[in-house]
Amino acid sequence: MTSLSLPLNMPAAWFAMVMGLGGLSIAWQRAQALTGLSEYAGYAAAWFALAVFVVLLTGYLRKILFNREHFIAEFQHPTQIAFVGAVPISMEVLAVAFVNHHPSLAEVLLLIGMPLQLLVLASMVRRWLVGEKIAPESITPVWFIPCVGGILVPLSGPQLGYHAVAWFFLCIGLLLWFFLMPILLARLIFVGPLPPPAQPSLLILLPPPALGMVSYVTMSGQLDVFAISLFTLMLFIAIILLSLTRSLTRSSFNMSWWAFSFPTAACSGSCSFMALQTGAPAAQGLAIAALLICSVVILSLLIRTIVGIIRYPQV
Repeated sequence: MTSLSLPLNMPAAWFAMVMGLGGLSIAWQRAQALTGLSEYAGYAAAWFALAVFVVLLTGYLRKILFNREHFIAEFQHPTQIAFVGAVPISMEVLAVAFVNHHPSLAEVLLLIGMPLQLLVLASMVRRWLVGEKIAPESITPVWFIPCVGGILVPLSGPQLGYHAVAWFFLCIGLLLWFFLMPILLARLIFVGPLPPPAQPSLLILLPPPALGMVSYVTMSGQLDVFAISLFTLMLFIAIILLSLTRSLTRSSFNMSWWAFSFPTAACSGSCSFMALQTGAPAAQGLAIAALLICSVVILSLLIRTIVGIIRYPQV
C-alpha cells in the first residue's frame, strides 16, 4: 500500500484502521501479564500500526493540498467531521501503544494529537452552540469519536508528565459522552435504525465506558463504584451488540467494517485491566475471551483489506 494507490479523496474514516491496529497492540500489551503472550507481539503490532498511519497520513495530506474542497466539505459536514477526529485520535492511540517502550515517540504523537483533536471537538460543539440546524438522520455513533480522543489522553499523558492536561481531556470526553448518549438513543428510537452500511458504527458505543473506566482508575487511583458502573455498562452494551451480530454484518465488506476493530480492542484492554486490578478468576477468563475475540476480529479485517487491495489496487 502506498500513498500513490490511495484515492485523492481518501476519507478520514480510513484512520479507523490505525485505531484498530494500535488498539490491538495495546490489548496485547495489557494482557501480557495474564496470558504470558510475548511482549514482541504488542511491539510488532504497534510498529505496523505506525507504518499504516504514515501511509494514510501521507495520502490525507495529499488530499488537503490537492483536493482541498473535498477536505473542507468533510470538515464542515455534521457527521464526517467526527471522522476527521480519527486522524489525531490515531496519534493518541499510537502514543499509548508506545508510551512504555518509546516515550519520546509517544510524547511527540501526543503533543501533536491533543491540540488537533481539541480543534475538531471544539468545532463540533461550536456548531451546536450557535444553533446550526442538523438533520436528525445525521446523528450517528461516530459523534462519539472525538469524545474517545479525550478519554484516551490519560492512558499516556500521566506517564509523560501531563497530569493536569489528562484530567482536562478526561473530563471533557466523559461529560460530552454523557451529553450525547441520550441524543443518540432518541435518534434511534424516534427516527429509526441506521442504514445497513452504517450499522457497524454502533460498536462505537463501547469505547467511552471501556476506556473511561481505565482512564478514571488510572487518574483517581481507585476502583470505586463509578469505575465499576462504567465497566458494567460496557459489558451490557457488548452483550446487546453480540446479539445484533447478524444485522451489523448485513452489508458487504467495506472499510466501514473497521468500526468493529477499535471498540473490540478497547473492550479487551478494559477486561484485562479489570482482571489485573481485581485478580478475580472470572475477570481473568473474561479478559482472555475478549482478547481472543479482539484478535480474531482485527486480524480478519486486516486480511480482508489486504485481499481487497490486491484485487482492486486502484479502488
